[in-house]
Amino acid sequence: MTTGQGESPHERAMYELLGQMVSMAAYLEMRLQMLAKCLVDTPYAAHWINGENSSRVIKLIGDVAKEHPAVSPSRLEELQVTLKECTILLNRRHGYVHGVWSVDGSNPAGSEAWQTMRFTRGNQAPTFAPLSIDDLADLIRGLDRALSLVMTWMVEHINHRVQTSVETSVGDSGEAPTERAPSE
Repeated sequence: MTTGQGESPHERAMYELLGQMVSMAAYLEMRLQMLAKCLVDTPYAAHWINGENSSRVIKLIGDVAKEHPAVSPSRLEELQVTLKECTILLNRRHGYVHGVWSVDGSNPAGSEAWQTMRFTRGNQAPTFAPLSIDDLADLIRGLDRALSLVMTWMVEHINHRVQTSVETSVGDSGEAPTERAPSE
């Protein structure tokens, strides 16, 4: 990589996609925090969920959903698939955000192969991963898809909770309770 950012059209395109990917990943992380707070359903949840790293939030969501009475086995399975996809996508994101971008010098001139290099916990040698416009675009599409899955699951969970609440508040006569003015 050159010392200046965006000196070539390829570099500019990479940085533009990087910005889009970082934005999409941030939206996904925020929605995961919202889902975690929705499942925990206490005003105190924000104290241990907001600002937490995504892997811990994903683990919390999975742990709470397993024990949550409103989460059926089929819904849990659906959520676990989505959380696994989120984990994979956010790990890919880490390579782009925390890795050093470089050009693989072992390729012949004119056929540069971009890559990221980073050290990961517990490994002596750095990890190298290919870096490409196509891969970044694919990652953005994957993050967008995961974001939609998380939001759909959360909305369905909220709707189920509301439906259950309405059903339990209906009296024996089958009529919905009427609103009453507060007593004075």
